[in-house]
Amino acid sequence: MSEENIEPVRLATDALQAHERLHLHLRQSHRHTNVFQKSVDTLEQLREIKGELDGSAKNFDSPQICEDCLIELKQQVLMHTPSSVTSDNRDRFKDLINKTFEGIEVLSAVLLTCPWYQASQDERGEQARHNVLFIVYLSHDHQFLAPVNQHTLNEKFVEDKGWLYAIELYHFVHSIAKGKARCVEVLYCPDSAQLIQKDQWKQLKSQLNYTKVTKLRGYVEACKGQSISGIGKKGKDGKFRLVESTTFHQFCDSFRLMNHLYNVSADLPPCTDVTKITCLPDIAMKGKELLHKLYKDPDVSKRDLFDVLVQWRDSVTEDLKSVQYTDQLEVDEIIAKWQLETRLKGRQLNVPKVLPDEHSSLTTRMQEIGGQVAKLQPEQIILIAQAGSHMYGLATPTSDVDFLVIYAEPSQKVLGRCKEIKDNFESRGPSKLLEYGAYEARLFGEMLLKGSVIILELVFGDNHNYMSPMWKELVKQRKCFVTEKGIQQYLGLIQNNYKMLEKEREVAAKERKLLYQIFHKSDAVERMMNGDIPNVRCTGELREFIMNIRTRPLEPGKLV
Repeated sequence: MSEENIEPVRLATDALQAHERLHLHLRQSHRHTNVFQKSVDTLEQLREIKGELDGSAKNFDSPQICEDCLIELKQQVLMHTPSSVTSDNRDRFKDLINKTFEGIEVLSAVLLTCPWYQASQDERGEQARHNVLFIVYLSHDHQFLAPVNQHTLNEKFVEDKGWLYAIELYHFVHSIAKGKARCVEVLYCPDSAQLIQKDQWKQLKSQLNYTKVTKLRGYVEACKGQSISGIGKKGKDGKFRLVESTTFHQFCDSFRLMNHLYNVSADLPPCTDVTKITCLPDIAMKGKELLHKLYKDPDVSKRDLFDVLVQWRDSVTEDLKSVQYTDQLEVDEIIAKWQLETRLKGRQLNVPKVLPDEHSSLTTRMQEIGGQVAKLQPEQIILIAQAGSHMYGLATPTSDVDFLVIYAEPSQKVLGRCKEIKDNFESRGPSKLLEYGAYEARLFGEMLLKGSVIILELVFGDNHNYMSPMWKELVKQRKCFVTEKGIQQYLGLIQNNYKMLEKEREVAAKERKLLYQIFHKSDAVERMMNGDIPNVRCTGELREFIMNIRTRPLEPGKLV
């Protein structure tokens, strides 16, 4: 910590401690009031301030865009159609995009339009009114592999300003694999709409023929459902009826999606170019004509237009009955291989190895645990530890056998994934002779940074059943995890145990466990408050004291 931060950290600590005392008082006297909620928010803010000052706050480093050029970029987006973009315009677009996404690798930038809306307008300014600049970018490795949950990634990796939509590569390929129409349009847009496209982007387009994506069942079902569901509702008789509040733009979107659906049946690419909606069935051309009239004259019947859309949908749905759908796995494999190569940029992956003299004992232990753990490869295992009282040195003959396993999915699977990877599995229950919980490395990292007590105990503990070289490297830094956040989690567990004890007055096995956990965690908190690594395994007087609680008679009514 720098000298200039010593005084601010001291003041922030004083403020935090003072508010902690106030918060404790309010918990008792104003628990269900607005004041208490304000106290909760203030407490979090003070913790964040102190964390920023003392360097303990390690927030997710998400990609950040520069907003200096956004006003001009928006003007450019909403004044051009793809056909009106000159060479000079394209250069200006590139310059503004590069400045806005400085330090971020943009793989593709597309000026996305709705051909059906564009066809309904006579003036270029109106044709571009609902344009979207769609950006696909590549994050840095430490961002993509960050130990945060998928919700956080979804929030931080997507920038949606209406006219500007920027997403990280994973979210794009995830959407392509699911057949989301907007992303399919971006991938197969006309060259005139492509403002930026890196070589990797061109490779994906060449490797993934549009028929493979547009004949995914997910794409077809999405276009079919969304073309009507956004503007119609089904009555009791099963027929769709127009939602009266439907806007003109919503009608255009519905016809665009229906055009995609028609193109599937006709073996054509997605509808992304206004010049391609001149050779459609008569019912579609009637819809195009009515759309143009509706924009000019609001008195034109929306219901007539909706009926045309439904008729076109029914006709196309009949034609689609003979469509041979694409194998989802085939598309997933193409996307995964391409994404992996794009992220690696020529680098080679190092495959972890199990030390030869540990291989036999590790595989034996994996088979003993069984279930999903036995199906993993030995080189995936980072840690196997016997949890609970066995880890604390407090086991009795009746103690449960409970293992915790930390494993890593293969790097090529993580880097190439086009859908979420299951990151944990467990087998627990009163009927199980042996229980286990297994956590993937990313989830383990997330829980560790949040200060999960059981995860911290794995890091602070020694002599586990199996410790990989990677684990041994991590625990060399374990003192870094003696943090205020960790102490708060320990104190929270102690407090919860007290509350549960207050509800129970019978001295049963459960209550004994709650009580000994209080003493075990309190000892850990005391050591952490002094900046020391807590002793996970009990020894000496503490172990003797806790074992008395576990095994000897206790006087009922005096647990708390």
